[in-house]
Amino acid sequence: MALLQTVVGLTFLVVLGNVLGYFFKKIPVSLFQIALGLLVAIFLNVKIELDTEWFLLLFIAPLLYSDAWRFPKKELWELRGPIFGNAILLVFITTIVGGFLIYWMVPELPLPVALAIAAILSPTDPVAVSAIASQAKLPPSIMHLVAGESLINDASGLVGFKFAVAAATAGTFSLWQATGEFFYVSIMGTLVGALMGFILNAIGDWLSSHGNNDVSLRVVLQLFTPFLVYILAEEINASGVIAVVVAAIILNIHTKHDVDYTGELHVVGINTWNVFGYLLNGYIFVILGIEFPLATHLSAAISLPMALFYSVVTWLIIFGIRVIWTYVTQWVRLKNHKNETASWRVAITSGLTGVRGAVTMAGVLSVPLVTDSGAPFPQRALMLFIAAITIILSLIMAIVLLPIVGGEKKTQVPPGATKAKAKVAQHMSEPRARVYVLQSAVREIEARRRESNQAVVYDIIRRYQSQIRQLQLQFMKADKMSPILDAEMTLREFALETERGAVQRLLVDERISPLVFASEGRRIDRAESELDDLVTHDRGKRTWRQIRRFFTGFGRMVRVWLSDDSSDKLLSEYQLARHEASKEAIAAISKYISTDEAQSSHLDQTAAYNLIIMYRAQIERERHGQSSVKNAEALKMELELIGLNAQREAVQHLTEAHFISGTTSLNIRQNINFTEAGMLTNLEE
Repeated sequence: MALLQTVVGLTFLVVLGNVLGYFFKKIPVSLFQIALGLLVAIFLNVKIELDTEWFLLLFIAPLLYSDAWRFPKKELWELRGPIFGNAILLVFITTIVGGFLIYWMVPELPLPVALAIAAILSPTDPVAVSAIASQAKLPPSIMHLVAGESLINDASGLVGFKFAVAAATAGTFSLWQATGEFFYVSIMGTLVGALMGFILNAIGDWLSSHGNNDVSLRVVLQLFTPFLVYILAEEINASGVIAVVVAAIILNIHTKHDVDYTGELHVVGINTWNVFGYLLNGYIFVILGIEFPLATHLSAAISLPMALFYSVVTWLIIFGIRVIWTYVTQWVRLKNHKNETASWRVAITSGLTGVRGAVTMAGVLSVPLVTDSGAPFPQRALMLFIAAITIILSLIMAIVLLPIVGGEKKTQVPPGATKAKAKVAQHMSEPRARVYVLQSAVREIEARRRESNQAVVYDIIRRYQSQIRQLQLQFMKADKMSPILDAEMTLREFALETERGAVQRLLVDERISPLVFASEGRRIDRAESELDDLVTHDRGKRTWRQIRRFFTGFGRMVRVWLSDDSSDKLLSEYQLARHEASKEAIAAISKYISTDEAQSSHLDQTAAYNLIIMYRAQIERERHGQSSVKNAEALKMELELIGLNAQREAVQHLTEAHFISGTTSLNIRQNINFTEAGMLTNLEE
């Protein structure tokens, strides 16, 4: 029960940290998660007993597998030289040079522990960099480099870290023996990973050949794979992390070439690993925050200010090594190019992108509490403290300095665009492009409207128009949008007053009962109170109103059921009231938009059209009721697919005309595909 409560509590903190990160986009989510963990540790006295033996297995194996399985081969292959240089040589230099500098700076640390700190601080965290890079102008090559090296330097850094920790645990260290073991664990880890990758591919192919293309089964096998590969490799004293990375790359390459089910498998697999990685990364940083107070329990010989000084200097050492390495590699690579020279700005930018994250923290938390002799692990608290502060400091420095060094992010012009077209591409934002695409779908669906399908057509168009309005609010300036919204609100208030008058006349003519009149009056009152959503878009208010509307509707059904009048009679009166109110509203709107008052205002004709569509949809629903539900569903799916195809054609037009960038085109296409997949899934269910 305690374990279950711990998992639920950690998950809540992870989600809360991501919610805070949504509202404060310039701050990495990991900092919020660390802070939340620290707060619950201090104020709620929360403690987590860590079993360090399984920490690497539980966190590192699946995270490495997830990164390797989604390996972007094309970009990373083009940067294979710098990637392998950063991931292997830079890690080796950081471990040796950084380790000895830390050992010289902190006399309380044994040499193996200093080397372990340097080794575990070598891996970079591209997830944190991506969040920061959205606010800065970073060259794509640097982002690809960080993404590529992080996949491999996690493995190389962890291998060096494990050797250093093993030396500190045993109390002895032999360079010759360590070198031999390094080659053994690396080669055997590679072989185990390759063998398991081919075996798992063979199993998948065998299942497919027998007609079993169950994507859920294949994703479960993927989730199981990193743990299986890691355990098997560690059982023969090979490197589990290297084995996991190699197996994932082999599985990735094979999956991309399996045309029978790769699309669905890849989409479901990526989404599953996104959720899994989302939780694991979050757990690590929350646990770091919870464990941080323990890291402040330093030995009497080390004060807290001195430990902070050690941490800052450690970050400077790691940062300086990366900057110098980047500058030197630039100089070597560009020495034969007369028009290109090495840049300290690029080197510093590369140094700042070397943000440390989940892998570093998981490695430090996996350090055993005691050595082989039973004595406490030397300076474990100080080691955890230095690593934690270095992670936080690398995040903060990247937040502060990357936008300054990299410059503000600017819109990129698509390759091959002319100057005139490039100007259009710069100003056509993704929300504006989405509006164009959705409007194309509305026109196509409207062209298919017939007497037999107009109820479904109106419902679909009404949903599209709601999406269009939400997007318009994202790209239209407030000074232009406010008059339009004011005019639209005036029109809606006019329509509601017309509805109220229609219901009043039905009561006077005794065509509806006082119960129906009162209920419809309250509905109109609620609609009037919700008009401010057009301006404020307060989701909290909207959610509360939806809840209140549900209970109000439920109460109305109870009153109808308990009423002395026949329920069928009351329901028919409700239908009559809605039908007549909608009819008169349409007529009033059509007449109003031709008046001088409407012409002189900023009334958007599209808004009037949307309102008329809403009332027509209401009339069609009241007219047809619940009849022909199955046919309506089939008809709706057909029209929805027509709309999606129209959206795809519109995206293709914008792309070919260079009105949108390749990234915007890809994002809109992905959104269309996900919408279609969701519709087909709902249809299947």
